[in-house]
Amino acid sequence: MKRSKQVRSSVAFLTELGFSYGYVTEEADRFDELLVAAAQEAMADSGRARADIGTLFLYSGLNPHARAPRAGGILERFRYPVAKLADQLELSHANALALSQQGCSGLLSAINLAAHMVEAGGSPAALCVAGDALPRNANREIMYNLMSDAAAAVVVERGSPRNRIVSFHQLAQPAYWDSPQRERELVAAYFPMAQRAICAAVEQAGLRLSDIRWIVPSNVSLRSWTILAELLGIPVSRIWSKNIARVGHTVCCDHVINLRDMSRKGALTRGDHLLLFTFGFGASWTSLILQH
Repeated sequence: MKRSKQVRSSVAFLTELGFSYGYVTEEADRFDELLVAAAQEAMADSGRARADIGTLFLYSGLNPHARAPRAGGILERFRYPVAKLADQLELSHANALALSQQGCSGLLSAINLAAHMVEAGGSPAALCVAGDALPRNANREIMYNLMSDAAAAVVVERGSPRNRIVSFHQLAQPAYWDSPQRERELVAAYFPMAQRAICAAVEQAGLRLSDIRWIVPSNVSLRSWTILAELLGIPVSRIWSKNIARVGHTVCCDHVINLRDMSRKGALTRGDHLLLFTFGFGASWTSLILQH
């Protein structure tokens, strides 16, 4: 890792937290190309025809209204990225929906919503695409985490033989909506709320923590995962933390990146129960349990 103007801390401190690399989009105005590439790869991997995709979800965790439009630029607010993505993917028949404002929890929420829609009937599959690129020269340290730009996508299918959704549980504390002003309170609340969200999802699934083969993490600092593992009474070795150093923490793509790498490295066995957990500003603590 090299020191950058986009981080405040020393290389030694970031390394101690578990980070070695961060990824920055060099051309932010071409970020949609990453979204298209991720979506195309997910559709190809699923083997689904475009006609099977009834709904397209596009999630962004960054606040799209953080800056006011320039004078006379109100119409620009109606240039919807999800419509552009549907056009680029040739999904004009799909219902295109954009989701936002759940921070790092958003993609897991989108997957849960897509699963309910698919199970309710209609089209047999939905496509969830997510990604964020921080503004140029933005500070990439957020609450002791090194942030990376990334895009990811998954196809949610009715009756899928792999990565079946077993349970979803989310705890919300909207009183923490003002993250900059309540940062210290969020840090204090993080661990007990994380423990509650994880244990509730496990109980809802009719499982015990010992039944979970892997915790698939958001790539936040390794130190925080060590503390959470102690609270849960599980060995750190059951947290697949290999990408914390290599990738850093993306806003909402960590779980998809990690699952893909776990599959490629042969870490997954059919029948394994996997627990995906993340915290999102806003604030929400979210757990999704899958059976591989």
